[in-house]
Amino acid sequence: MALFEVTAYDKKVYEEELKDFLPDKIFDVHCHINLEKQKPVEEVKPGETRTVTWPSLVAKQNSIEDLQETYRLMFPGKDVKALCFTTRKPYDKNNEYVSKATASVGWSGLYYSDPEESADELEKHIREGGFLGTKCYLSRSKSYLPTKEIRIF
Repeated sequence: MALFEVTAYDKKVYEEELKDFLPDKIFDVHCHINLEKQKPVEEVKPGETRTVTWPSLVAKQNSIEDLQETYRLMFPGKDVKALCFTTRKPYDKNNEYVSKATASVGWSGLYYSDPEESADELEKHIREGGFLGTKCYLSRSKSYLPTKEIRIF
């Protein structure tokens, strides 16, 4: 069963306006993947600006298989790959999922890091998970730090 319906109009627009315009190979450089069973989604406090919430509003989960199917439906005949990472708790389980899922399809993943990790811990996680690099969001910083004062040391 398809994840979503591709209408006759969608197909017409793709064939007439996008198919020849888009390259045969596409690389999505920013893709969130996660499994619903590995939630929980963080609760967002009113007015909070550090937490990235929109991915959880798009879908309860976005498995690597769902992502592949999405690309197949949206870009028929194109070779689409992605750079994937998570932003969901529990971070260790979701980082593990990203590592295994991307390796299984020959894509690349980023380790979702914690600002409290030492350089050695960070390097160890990246190397052991086969990650290309790291990704982090403001939501991982200490809450006492004003958003405009968050720095990378």
